[in-house]
Amino acid sequence: MLRLRYDTPPAWAATVMEHLDAFLQDHASNERKVSHSAMTLAAQHPDREDLVEAMISIAKEELEHFEQVFRLLQSRGVPLAHDAPDPYMGRLFKSVKTPDADAYLLDRLLLFGIVEARGCERFSLVGEALDDAALSAFYRELAASEARHHATYLTLARRYFARDRTDARLDTLLDLEAEVAAAMPIAPRLH
Repeated sequence: MLRLRYDTPPAWAATVMEHLDAFLQDHASNERKVSHSAMTLAAQHPDREDLVEAMISIAKEELEHFEQVFRLLQSRGVPLAHDAPDPYMGRLFKSVKTPDADAYLLDRLLLFGIVEARGCERFSLVGEALDDAALSAFYRELAASEARHHATYLTLARRYFARDRTDARLDTLLDLEAEVAAAMPIAPRLH
């Protein structure tokens, strides 16, 4: 698992527990967006069959997670929230400057992998903080899924690009993500 360079503070999980319904609404929105992003990546690179196959798998799994969180919200009598821009994702992608299509693909694969690692970390924290055993198990399963997705994105990046180039860019993006994550206010949001 990728070593993130910023650890989410314990106050984040406490805030999520205090505002669990709001977190679940944000979580549902994120699952839908990630599914869409995976399919967009597949559509943009139809000539890379292994990437397309991987993105189909990720998109299906993320859409399944969206449905699971939607059902959870329904059981709690909470509606889905309207999608809102994600400041974390916005800052990550705004800060990335890509000179060509290959550099852009590398950045997207690496950033998506880093975001999945952050999701793994945070879903693990939620799983640990929850008193409800079934819900805790659900979030621990989601953390494992995020870890698999993280590995998929990094594997694809290393398949298409030289290892030294990939590792150097990953190092830069890990620093960027740590800076962005540390600057985000503590809120009942995934990011």
